[in-house]
Amino acid sequence: MMTPSIYSQFLACLYDQAEPVGDLGRGTHYSVFRSVEWRDLDGDFRDSGRFHDFAIVWDEDHDTRVIAFAEQLHMHGLLWPIVFIGERKGMLTVLLWRDVDPVRERSDWFDVVKELAENAVECDVWKADFGRFHRDPANRQCLTEPAGIISDSDELVVAYLQVIDVLWQLGEKKRAVYKPITLPVGII
Repeated sequence: MMTPSIYSQFLACLYDQAEPVGDLGRGTHYSVFRSVEWRDLDGDFRDSGRFHDFAIVWDEDHDTRVIAFAEQLHMHGLLWPIVFIGERKGMLTVLLWRDVDPVRERSDWFDVVKELAENAVECDVWKADFGRFHRDPANRQCLTEPAGIISDSDELVVAYLQVIDVLWQLGEKKRAVYKPITLPVGII
């Protein structure tokens, strides 16, 4: 068994395709990461952390600088609604869960994410674009908006994203909710 790469001290890499696989886009491949989040999908704070899995979709150059962007999102508490992050040709694409509205909890969410993208890496400015992901393996409802995360037809891109989600069940992991610690009265 191959040990996944270590890209970050904050994000655990669960799965890593180090180079292009197949013939989609311009050398498309992906990695799956896990973070600990303190918000639920409604944006409400939780008493305890929970696991949140998301995928980074790489193009042919496997530009690991996108990790700095993901770390910034994590450290600013903005990663919780994100399912996919992609980088290609100086553009970061962020796909959020279809029915999640991060603006409900933080009105400047999109603006802050754009600013983090522009400043994530020294000597380079990335623009951020946003789309939506809807879990629907057969894509019957056609609700996923891939926003150019991969340079190929939307039908193929959405199928690829759905396969990744089928394999990894991205997003909030309900099984990883921990009960808060309750101290006896008078301890503190």
